[in-house]
Amino acid sequence: MGLAIMSNLLLILFCFAAGFFLKTKHKHLNLPANTPQGINAFVLYVSLPAMAFYYVPKIEFSLKALVPLTMGLIVLLGAVLFFAFLQKMLHYDKKVLGCLVLCSGLGNVSFLGYPLIEAFYGKEGIKTAVLCDQGTFLVLSTLGILLANFYAGKQATWKVIGLKLLHFPAFTAFLIALGLNFVQIDFPEIIQSVWKRFADALSPLALFSVGWQISWEKENNLWKETFAGLFYKLLLIPCIFWLFIPQPMGLAEKVVILQTAMAPMITASIIAVEYHLAPNLANLLIRMGVPISLLTTSFWWWLMG
Repeated sequence: MGLAIMSNLLLILFCFAAGFFLKTKHKHLNLPANTPQGINAFVLYVSLPAMAFYYVPKIEFSLKALVPLTMGLIVLLGAVLFFAFLQKMLHYDKKVLGCLVLCSGLGNVSFLGYPLIEAFYGKEGIKTAVLCDQGTFLVLSTLGILLANFYAGKQATWKVIGLKLLHFPAFTAFLIALGLNFVQIDFPEIIQSVWKRFADALSPLALFSVGWQISWEKENNLWKETFAGLFYKLLLIPCIFWLFIPQPMGLAEKVVILQTAMAPMITASIIAVEYHLAPNLANLLIRMGVPISLLTTSFWWWLMG
């Protein structure tokens, strides 16, 4: 393993561990308990838009871009089919089904995805990771919300979904950057350097925030469902992509497979909690999925060579 990869992996582990450690000591250090909220706000409203502004105008679009853009949709639809089939054997209720579909059908392709992709494949891999992220976010904000309402027995209008999309800065930034890409215009270099500095802050801050939010409180009678959710997200769906993507794989294809193997999405778990879709299971999937995914993504990276 190269020095650059080892360095990036150590950064990931240190940031993750720092967040977890400071969360346990925040009262003694007079740190606010809601520290992750402020960090998440910076990541969501500053770093993610900056990343879109910096990377998207430089992407060379082709038919291959359809794979990373549609990856999130394929993973979510696969989750709908897999967990509906599994429900017949495990006999869990509709809200547990909804939690599994949302949390395991949507991956943590930004908070964990960006730093891990950069660790394994460098800055060049981020271009494909951005497409995976934006495609997954679009699926979360449309089909994901519709499914959450369906499993919770509620209704949502397309107008409400559309307004949520437009009010999310990262998505708006993606659309602007996409327009610049089509007319082959990029920001001046001095502005690009600003975007890059904001974008570079994403990985350590996001991982610190994730580490802070991890806890190990015991939950009862949820281990079968948790195992099923993590089996699909960390092993089954990346295996399916790995088998069906033609060989030999290029960098873009490897990034896509690694993105399918990311831990369950934190934002999707928040939505599951808001819609009362088995909140304890949603939290357990995140607490178990994030640390385990650090091992399983390393396995997929090794397997792809």
